[in-house]
Amino acid sequence: MKTNWKDKRVLILGAARQGLALARWLSLHGARVTVSDTRSADELRLVRESLAEHRIHWALGGHPLELLDSTDVLCLSGGIPLTLPIVVEAGRRGIP
Repeated sequence: MKTNWKDKRVLILGAARQGLALARWLSLHGARVTVSDTRSADELRLVRESLAEHRIHWALGGHPLELLDSTDVLCLSGGIPLTLPIVVEAGRRGIP
């Protein structure tokens, strides 16, 4: 079965290699991508510039639970613990 990512609201936790590759791929397939990372906009400036051609929203400096209010699918970059409050809350809300 092939997933249609067009207009799906996808939240990716972690802006390391895995999360950024996924953000790029999902963006190319029409998803509305948000990348959340604990690092600041300044720390991720070069990364953000390298992905400027993609329509990616950045939520930096933490993982506020409010991000889940506009999320259809949650994706975790490698190293993101399953015990993180936003991950636990996503499970409680039934967000895959």
